Amino acid sequence: MCEDCDDYDYEDDDELEESGEWLPGECDRCSGGDEDGVTATGPLGPLHCACRIGQGAAPEDCVCGPED
Repeated sequence: MCEDCDDYDYEDDDELEESGEWLPGECDRCSGGDEDGVTATGPLGPLHCACRIGQGAAPEDCVCGPED
């Protein structure tokens, strides 16, 4: 068990889920991006579709794609 585990505030996780923000493991409903899954370039670098880089939903649960 890790040293800092006792200090972790699990209530923050509940607040994040209720906020409607994207969480790892969920589809972020991106537009599909370019061939590398890049949807935009921000000040910290490229932003990728979560599903395309393995941080979002499983392929069968992903609803990302080109914007209609």
